[in-house]
Amino acid sequence: MNILQFNVRLAEGGAAGVALDLHQRALQKGLRSRFIYGYGKGGKKSVSHDRFPHVEKHTPRLTSVANIALFRLFNRDLFGNLNGLYRRLTRTEGPVVLHFHVLHSYWLNLEEVVDFCKRLKAHKADVTFVWTLHDHWSVTGRCAFLDGCEGWKSGCRKCPTLSNYPPVKIDRAHSLVEGKRQLFRDMLALGCRFISPSQHVADAFNELYGAGRCHIINNGIDVATEAILAELPPVQAASARPKIAVVAHDLRYDGKTNQRLVRELVALGDKVEVHTFGKFSPFEGGNVINHGFLTDKRQLMSELNQMDALLFTSRVDNYPLILCEALSIGVPVIATHSDAAREVLHKSGGKTVDDETALRLAQQGKAQIAQAVFNASLEDFTARSRAAYSGEQMLEEYVSFYQSL
Repeated sequence: MNILQFNVRLAEGGAAGVALDLHQRALQKGLRSRFIYGYGKGGKKSVSHDRFPHVEKHTPRLTSVANIALFRLFNRDLFGNLNGLYRRLTRTEGPVVLHFHVLHSYWLNLEEVVDFCKRLKAHKADVTFVWTLHDHWSVTGRCAFLDGCEGWKSGCRKCPTLSNYPPVKIDRAHSLVEGKRQLFRDMLALGCRFISPSQHVADAFNELYGAGRCHIINNGIDVATEAILAELPPVQAASARPKIAVVAHDLRYDGKTNQRLVRELVALGDKVEVHTFGKFSPFEGGNVINHGFLTDKRQLMSELNQMDALLFTSRVDNYPLILCEALSIGVPVIATHSDAAREVLHKSGGKTVDDETALRLAQQGKAQIAQAVFNASLEDFTARSRAAYSGEQMLEEYVSFYQSL
């Protein structure tokens, strides 16, 4: 079996983490696997490119730059295709699985991708398409994240915000949505099997395209994190005052980080110590430590291991790996209400809370937080979480899925 993983980024973001982990685990199992990614920072080769075997940067820098510039006006990626892979794939002996992840975000033109898949299937009968949905892009006219919007159910008639990712200056979602959905129906007609790590994304897809069209395989922690886990010493209590972590790629984005709630947390002063991990932190104070964006997973996990809890306030994530990772190293998560957080925490017996409760819990110690959120001692909570988010289990489910196609 020949497996190709496709994702816009190699090692940045949750979807990349899942795709890269599947690629690495497949190689460890002796399967033939390659990872095709769009581009790295600035349209260049990913800074992580040389760290991983059998990875390929796919898109010329000019293509991604043009898509970024024009998306704000056209609400779709005008350029980018997979045609350069056609000859290689048609000449590959044996079954081929093309496993798509995030193809949007200034990488590929969807119509071109579907046309490529049609031509490839017509030429090579033993090619199979799998698509893991890491967001809601498949059901909307433009947006990857709903952020509470239900407009997709009525054809994206008028977008309530132009800033929802990916942002635009002119709203064309309503004029694009039906054509885009037809392309997903074309993929279904080709036998493409859709998967989502989260129930709420699968529910939205199935509501639109038909019951049972999208299956569930939960995300798991990656091989690098599992190796780090084995080396991290358990930490019972961080310090006299609780250390609370706030993690996001861009800490300014309110959809990912509730600005008001974090500022209220900072305003507690000596009652709590706030540690931020991510770019562009707007939070300042005598009790705030901004670590910046840490690209080294070992360093991030080592820092998180010292925390009493992770505060998670995102409204736009779907099955966030950072929750799985924090929980797996025994760091309790204080998460405000969202479908994503509710689904992840439920797997290890946890629950989400309202903003007021989150502020109250953040002033307590690690063991007290574990007891309040997960109804378990710190030791039992940690053991339960490590078992719940196994990456090996994720691979076994995917390989079983590949083989059943």
